[in-house]
Amino acid sequence: MLGLVVAAGATGLPQGSAYDVLGSRLLPYIVAAGLALTGLAILIGGFLRRGPAEAQGLDLGRIVPIVVALVVPIVFISTLGWIPVAAVVFALGARAFGSRRLALDLALGLAFGAGTFALFNYALGLNLPAGSWIR
Repeated sequence: MLGLVVAAGATGLPQGSAYDVLGSRLLPYIVAAGLALTGLAILIGGFLRRGPAEAQGLDLGRIVPIVVALVVPIVFISTLGWIPVAAVVFALGARAFGSRRLALDLALGLAFGAGTFALFNYALGLNLPAGSWIR
């Protein structure tokens, strides 16, 4: 499903020019195909291991943190900025994979967030959002 969304979004990108035959649509189409193929492989693998009648219930303890981790950047990235949002997303992802050490996960997330912020903003010259609360 996500592959279809990415492919649909890529249709709005401009075509290649006379010297650039591939254009900016190529990479999103490659990503969309990869998402669709991996999703299909996971779906087939799930049905081969156990039939749909034997499927167990959803593990909401793992699904909810991942869904929240997807929503947090959308809602808070402009106000809080990259570093705290990256820390929260990292801690939520770690929780989804079974970690119960919230303080350590937040500290590691802050370190990764600060490191990537410094790398992108100062070494690469690409500005990640600092957050409106800093100004």
